Amino acid sequence: MTGSGGAVDVHTHFLPSEVLDVLQRESRVHIALERRDPTKEPFLTVEGRWSFELKRAFVDFDAFAAANREAGIRLALVSPVPQLFVYHLPAEIGRLVAEVYNDALHQVLVPHGQMFRPLATLPLADPQAAAKELERRLDQGFVGAIVGPGVGEALIGDEAFWPVWEVLDARRAVLFLHPLLHADPRAARLMLPNLIGVPWETTLAATHLVLSGLLDRYPRARVLLAHGGGFLPYQLGRIEKGYEVWPQVRAKLQDRPTAYLRRMFYDNVLWSDAALRLLRDVAGDERVLPGSDYPFDLCAWPPKEGADLGALVDLRSGGA
Repeated sequence: MTGSGGAVDVHTHFLPSEVLDVLQRESRVHIALERRDPTKEPFLTVEGRWSFELKRAFVDFDAFAAANREAGIRLALVSPVPQLFVYHLPAEIGRLVAEVYNDALHQVLVPHGQMFRPLATLPLADPQAAAKELERRLDQGFVGAIVGPGVGEALIGDEAFWPVWEVLDARRAVLFLHPLLHADPRAARLMLPNLIGVPWETTLAATHLVLSGLLDRYPRARVLLAHGGGFLPYQLGRIEKGYEVWPQVRAKLQDRPTAYLRRMFYDNVLWSDAALRLLRDVAGDERVLPGSDYPFDLCAWPPKEGADLGALVDLRSGGA
């Protein structure tokens, strides 16, 4: 568990204002700022799909840092916002956004490296470029990267993305698997895309990582799953039963599914003591880390106590 030296947070987001300045001038990326309520901050909408309230702490580093200090955070991994993954746009746009965002995040956080360490965003639509961007950022002190479940119908564990996994494995770096909103039209109501679509996206991609054999192929990559791993820990019994019944489920595995869940890391953004107890039972206490998802609306702030960050990131080396 985290000690008396202060809390850690593996799941928090920041959007340097310089990134917005560049993207507002870039006609190939469609972003809009609108004030829906005079009592609130404006909402940022990306590509007409993803909207969220752009709270001051997202873009004002002084406000972001002050909130962390007030919450007693001694060390946080800081991620780009997933709304700007832009994997669906042409690859050159993804490369531009990743370069601009990572440059800005590096510039903002370097003077505060004892408290904040960045995760990079990657241009996954071009896996070779994504691998090079990851290598470059690791050399700058980033501890890894935040990625979505995949690009289009391809999942992050597919062979197309193995160049990224090669770097992750060689550098023992963090891959933070973070979902985007689910696009099923049946769920387009009552905030279902966020409430159940978000954990479903994590469940799909993470279950594929387990069953594909990728965790055996790249055993040194450090996989961190958002929102407690989605529904995966809760449905482990069904997956284990499938492993026993269907040869195609166990064909690529060297061990039972349960063993692979204990190789990954999880944030504890669950808001449920019962769910957290189950996750710790399934994954092991040392694999469940404090996270908040700050400053989004559905954040667990300040983060709930969890295991120390040392198992995920070797901070002595200045990187992952």
